[in-house]
Amino acid sequence: MFVLPTFNLGVVASLPLPPIFNIDEDTEANIIASSVTNPTGEAQIRYGTDTKDLYVYSGTGNTWYKFSENGTV
Repeated sequence: MFVLPTFNLGVVASLPLPPIFNIDEDTEANIIASSVTNPTGEAQIRYGTDTKDLYVYSGTGNTWYKFSENGTV
């Protein structure tokens, strides 16, 4: 039989993790019309509250890729 060693560490505190990225919510019209700033290393993803679709900024110009709730692009 194999027994894992145990140590009397007690409760280990966990630190809150920073968010990996945020998904902002807005209407489709506001998302499409928005002026996008895309700092290095940040993704722009938004959720259309009226369409239930995700919008991902392409990184150039003001182009958004729309991913519909039903799986179409």
